[in-house]
Amino acid sequence: MFGLDTQNIVYEIILKVLAVPGIVLAFTFKGFAQALVSKWLGDPTPEAQGRLTMNPMAHIDWFGLLAMVVLGFGWHKPIPTNSRFYKHPRRDRAIYSISGPVALVILSFVLTSLSVLFAYLAAGNQETELGVFTIFRLIFMNASSYPLFLAAFYMLPLPGLDGYNLITSFTPYSWNEFLYKVERYSMFIFLGFIILMRITNISSYLFLPANLLYKFFEGVWMSVIGPFFG
Repeated sequence: MFGLDTQNIVYEIILKVLAVPGIVLAFTFKGFAQALVSKWLGDPTPEAQGRLTMNPMAHIDWFGLLAMVVLGFGWHKPIPTNSRFYKHPRRDRAIYSISGPVALVILSFVLTSLSVLFAYLAAGNQETELGVFTIFRLIFMNASSYPLFLAAFYMLPLPGLDGYNLITSFTPYSWNEFLYKVERYSMFIFLGFIILMRITNISSYLFLPANLLYKFFEGVWMSVIGPFFG
């Protein structure tokens, strides 16, 4: 009646639903990895706050999860840390900041193997568009690709993100007052950047390395798993 393609709408909804496990896993693993690294660096705060766990309930921010599913960007609960426990504050803050994105890259590499495996299983069984193996392929494809794009996103030099914290770990102390003023407007800066990504093509350039890395991981696992289905 209104020219809507009901089949495509339903298919898009299914894809969104199938993306949820991968997003939850990515947020959970990133939070766990950051809590673990902070503990290794001497800070007991994350463990004391119950964040040194792979239980998703300890890490998932429901609004952040919903935003990720609907809008393509999101967040998890921040990991509480206290850098006063660090023996080398600047170096250790930098290590902590990069630990989350690095963990996401490692997670992606591991999960890509399952994505490739189910792709071969789906092809070998000549499945329909939403057969069992194809559904698992879509789940693990999201589970392996989302971490890379999240890693690239978190490494952006925006206040509140890991990339910004990594940079400020090395800035002179004389910049602290200026950085404090910038951080006061972090929400507006963040929203402004999201709008910029929506109205321009900048995201295709920002996430190009993540896309290329995913293809590389996929190629590696295809060369490993493919011969078994040859």
